[in-house]
Amino acid sequence: LAQANPARGRRAPCDPGGSHRTPFRAMAGIMDDDTGDEDKGELKYQESKEFESEWFLCSAYDSPKSKRVTFEIYGLDTQDMFTKVWDYSAFDGLFRFNAELMNPNRKEGRFHWIIERLQIVSPAGTRELRLSPEPTEEVPQLPLYETTRKIPTGRMDLKERQRLREQMDMLDIRRAENIAKKRLATKQRVLAHIMRLKEEDALRKKEVDRKIEEEKKLRVKMKEEAEKREREEEARREVMRKQRGKKVEEQETSIMGRDEEKYKALRVRWRELDAERAKMLADFRDRAEKEKQAKIDAEIQRKEHLENIKSRRQAAWAAREERVRKKEKAKIDAILEVKETRARQAKLRLERNKEFLALLHSERQPIFREQLDRTAERARAKESEREAFEHYKEKRALPKKVNKKGNAKRSSKPMSAGSEAKGAPSPKAKGTAKTTGKSKDESEVEGGEPSDVGEAAPKPAAGKIDPDKVLDAVEAKMRKEMEEARKREIKQRKREKKIDEREAAREERENQHMAKVREDYRQGHTVKEEAAAERRLVMSQREKDSATAEMRKQQERARLEKVRQEAVARKEQKRFENMCAATAA
Repeated sequence: LAQANPARGRRAPCDPGGSHRTPFRAMAGIMDDDTGDEDKGELKYQESKEFESEWFLCSAYDSPKSKRVTFEIYGLDTQDMFTKVWDYSAFDGLFRFNAELMNPNRKEGRFHWIIERLQIVSPAGTRELRLSPEPTEEVPQLPLYETTRKIPTGRMDLKERQRLREQMDMLDIRRAENIAKKRLATKQRVLAHIMRLKEEDALRKKEVDRKIEEEKKLRVKMKEEAEKREREEEARREVMRKQRGKKVEEQETSIMGRDEEKYKALRVRWRELDAERAKMLADFRDRAEKEKQAKIDAEIQRKEHLENIKSRRQAAWAAREERVRKKEKAKIDAILEVKETRARQAKLRLERNKEFLALLHSERQPIFREQLDRTAERARAKESEREAFEHYKEKRALPKKVNKKGNAKRSSKPMSAGSEAKGAPSPKAKGTAKTTGKSKDESEVEGGEPSDVGEAAPKPAAGKIDPDKVLDAVEAKMRKEMEEARKREIKQRKREKKIDEREAAREERENQHMAKVREDYRQGHTVKEEAAAERRLVMSQREKDSATAEMRKQQERARLEKVRQEAVARKEQKRFENMCAATAA
């Protein structure tokens, strides 16, 4: 047995005493379930817990192969077994918010936490195991195993293994006997229940047959009584029918006599009514003629009144239109007068601006000319002073130190005519300018040559004015003034052109505005005339409709009157014929 089911050998042995063999039998019953130990995995934890006043052994299995955790509970009295399975991910999700049991290594704490919350429920008549969110009232307890040492799987002797096998075989035998007893008891209860149901069904059928027979007898009796009552009722109706016929004959005879007397009185009354009706008809015709004449007179007065109102309304409309036309004409005249005044003022303002600009130009020219002369004089004085200073500096300058070695080297190399004309600076002056970084004026004061390459032209003598330079300066100044005058003239022409363009644009906008005003006035006047004409047309159409309606009413009244007279004549003729027939009878 140990070789066939090696997982049994890994279970914790129970206490050798006989008082704790019930938990061990429950453990053995779990192993006999349809699910094999290879699927459930290794037994990791066990506790006992009370469910519905019955102690159950709660076992926890861990299967790394199938990655599942299985919880099984086994009833120690009824041998009922329930199973609850979680995979690793779902089992870890139960403790994701529990800081103490979040660690997967705390397996025993997790198993105890699950067993605390296990409960047996019956939602649809079948009992099943569920996990409640909170611990149940029943507190699980650890079974009384040997807690001082591990499971001695590899150190069991043969006697102990033999004892364990015998106990396990006895558990299987006892479990099979208990199951057979329970099945036999259940079968007997079911058979007894079926026999009791059969007896009750037979009694029920007998009772139904008895009631049906009684109902048949009662219905036959009721049918006979109903037929008897119908025969008696038919005889009574026949007697009453004979009596009614005799009374009807008597009543008809009396009614005919009374009707003859009534007819005679009715004929007399009809004659009187015909005379009164003829008189009333004559009075009604006279009154209708008078009312008709009164209506004709009232209609003539109403038409005269409407004609008077129409003439006064047209006169009022003509006066109103004349007033509106005068107001619009006065408004347009005022607008045109304002436009002419503004155009005249704008033209006068433009002429004054042109005169003022010409006056300013004539007044500024002498001042600008004098200023240019003074500027040229200052420039000539400055140029003379600069030339005198350069002449003075040349007189008091020290003689240049001649570098014989450098001269010898330079003399050995032929110099080009272009380089001699450019007047390149000496090495000394160049070196001095690089090292000391002095300005051009300082180098010239110290006796060095200027650093500019292009200044190699001969200088005039001190105290003399070069007439060419003066003429060039004057010419340049005049050219500048002439250029300025030309630019101002161009700007003035552009300004006048822009002014003319703006004036033309303004006049164009003004013309467009006036054209729009005239068009709006024309359209408004046309709309008003059309509205007035439409009103006149509507009124004339309304009058025609009213006259037509009145004519139709008169024709309808005449037709109705004719129909009424014809109906009265037919009724009189019919009444006369009836009277004649009654008299002849």
